[in-house]
Amino acid sequence: MILDKLGKEFNISTLMKIVFKPEYSNMFNKITNINAPVKNDILITLLDGKYHSQTEIIRLIKKKHQYLGPITLTTMIESLNSRTKNNYLVKKIVNGRIYYKISDNYVGLTKAAFTKFRFANI
Repeated sequence: MILDKLGKEFNISTLMKIVFKPEYSNMFNKITNINAPVKNDILITLLDGKYHSQTEIIRLIKKKHQYLGPITLTTMIESLNSRTKNNYLVKKIVNGRIYYKISDNYVGLTKAAFTKFRFANI
């Protein structure tokens, strides 16, 4: 048995419920299985975890994908949110401008998915 700071006893099954989050591994698999290059480029643009304006994202992505505009970007972001079945990409409107970022809960997970684990066949 393991004791926490309050003196409560934890067994292995309790610890696994606290530490292991199965929804994170499911989310990781959903992120790594995204095959659309434009969606991958959107996520790479947002990897720093900060808010980016819609125009900034479009300007950066348009260098590789000429057809991307505000409607396509909004559709792609809604598609990513529906694919992951949560609020994976957060939208904020400030002074009439739209900003997007990866939810704080998933920034680290997304970075892991786009770095050493991206193309590993595990």
